[in-house]
Amino acid sequence: MKKLVCLIAVVMMFVGSASVKAGAGDTLLLYIPNRLVDMVDMFSLTLGFGPAIGVEGHCTKYLSIGGEIGATAQVVKGVNRQYGFCRSNGWDVSFLMIGAESREVDEPIGSVKKYFFRATGVPSMTKNPYDFHNGAKDFWSVGAKLAALIEMQFEIHPVEIADFILGWVFIDIKGDDFTPDDINE
Repeated sequence: MKKLVCLIAVVMMFVGSASVKAGAGDTLLLYIPNRLVDMVDMFSLTLGFGPAIGVEGHCTKYLSIGGEIGATAQVVKGVNRQYGFCRSNGWDVSFLMIGAESREVDEPIGSVKKYFFRATGVPSMTKNPYDFHNGAKDFWSVGAKLAALIEMQFEIHPVEIADFILGWVFIDIKGDDFTPDDINE
């Protein structure tokens, strides 16, 4: 039984590696740093200041209630490893599966992604900015936002939680684990 478990572990190291070029030694060398970064990826926090008012809660974009209007300067620790500052301007309103939004995020500093998004009706995960690997927003997040001159938004990312758990057995569903190529750049 022990031999079978060891064999499975060795196969998963090579099959589930983030990079086909990375060997077992490279994968093991970056194993703990990748698990730590995956752990930090599981949540987002945005703090903003500016003339905005609103309240919103969501359990994915399909189950969202609330709205916001205004503009804020923000400090961002966001999905898909966005860290930095930006300006957000616009409005959104939603009730369960129906919503409308017109929002622009611009003047980014750091790795925050700039985008303009306008949509009405039932949300679609195929639209920008909800790209699974590189999008500025997470379609599947669970979170809340409160704004009254000071804005606070907190989100938990279920896909990132799955990426963290599966990463322990060398499976990287987000494709975001570091490889030696990332370190050499």
